[in-house]
Amino acid sequence: MDIQLFIIQYWEDVAKQKEEALKRYFYENAYIRWHDSNEQFNVNEFIRANCDYPGNWCGKVERIECLNHTVVTVTHVYSSDASFHVVSFFEIVDNKITSLDEYWGEDGDVPQWRKEKRIGKPIQ
Repeated sequence: MDIQLFIIQYWEDVAKQKEEALKRYFYENAYIRWHDSNEQFNVNEFIRANCDYPGNWCGKVERIECLNHTVVTVTHVYSSDASFHVVSFFEIVDNKITSLDEYWGEDGDVPQWRKEKRIGKPIQ
């Protein structure tokens, strides 16, 4: 399996909210954790949470790192109304996800206190 292609296609299916396609990525007993909101989902719950989320979404994988069965990604997920960066830790065995731990951060402005200190600069 080409892991990078697997991951890129996974994120495309997440962004397009393709319910049937998403089911094929996971083992039936896999779990998904969103640590920033303290939630754990089974596969069906995760697919519902993803596919029922309002809006039309796009995603771009910015980084993929692989170590044995663990794949770490940094992905930009965005719509016309919102923008997020998500760091995901996939455990993949025999071409299927056994667990997924994610950390979502909403993109936003630099806090005022840092602007006042005049530190840092834009990444892009």
